[in-house]
Amino acid sequence: MSRRPHAAVLAATLVAGLLVGCGGPDEPDDAAGATTPAPSSSSTDSPTDASTTSESPSEGADPSAYLPVPAGVELTPPGTSLPLKKGAFVAWNPRQDLVGVVGLEVRRVEQTTVKKSLRGFQLDEQAKASTPYFVTSEVGNGGDTDLGGRQLPLYVVDTEGRLVPPTGVDQGFDPCPGSVLPAIFAPGDTATSCLIFLVPEGAELASVMFRPPEGVVPITWTGTVKDLGEPTTRNSGGKGGRGGTSTGRGRTGGKGGTRGG
Repeated sequence: MSRRPHAAVLAATLVAGLLVGCGGPDEPDDAAGATTPAPSSSSTDSPTDASTTSESPSEGADPSAYLPVPAGVELTPPGTSLPLKKGAFVAWNPRQDLVGVVGLEVRRVEQTTVKKSLRGFQLDEQAKASTPYFVTSEVGNGGDTDLGGRQLPLYVVDTEGRLVPPTGVDQGFDPCPGSVLPAIFAPGDTATSCLIFLVPEGAELASVMFRPPEGVVPITWTGTVKDLGEPTTRNSGGKGGRGGTSTGRGRTGGKGGTRGG
């Protein structure tokens, strides 16, 4: 982790850092075996309608000032739609008396199957029929408070317009580790976060959403979803057994963005 002392300098360097290397795709990490603890109860939560989060901010209000942030930090305007690997500055309330400010870049979205990646989990019938997605982000603490142990308010919107919450897993789950920020995540620290989303049967992921406070229009990311494919015989320590690198379906997702490419 890196540490930077001054908030104004931090804000500028985080934005620059998040936008570096936005050209070529990353190589995804290897999917490991499925001998992991069961997901938290959030895996069975019913998705909600994403339209409930799409209220506009008050007329005439500064769109970057929906929460108090350190001097020199300019939040990405609410309602911004970004491609994958494009950074944003966002804020939320992890609790009522705390404002979290982070530089956030959704790096990749990977589609897998329960059979391939979640065979060791205890899932109900609805979860077993779902399509799992791994969403990996780079995060930098651009505020002035420790955000250790917090989970980013990231959701996905599926092609039916439903808001799908993340599913909690053990931090040691190799295919998608880091569902919460590190135990100590001080101002200037950076980390990689991966969240699992179980999209209901019959739908697909359309976009990734950062959900700011109620009444503020969310920020979204869209782009090519990598397909990890079905289980294959492979060496557990290498990357050779992973599936295709892109869905390649060229499908336009409802309420999301154009898939494939």
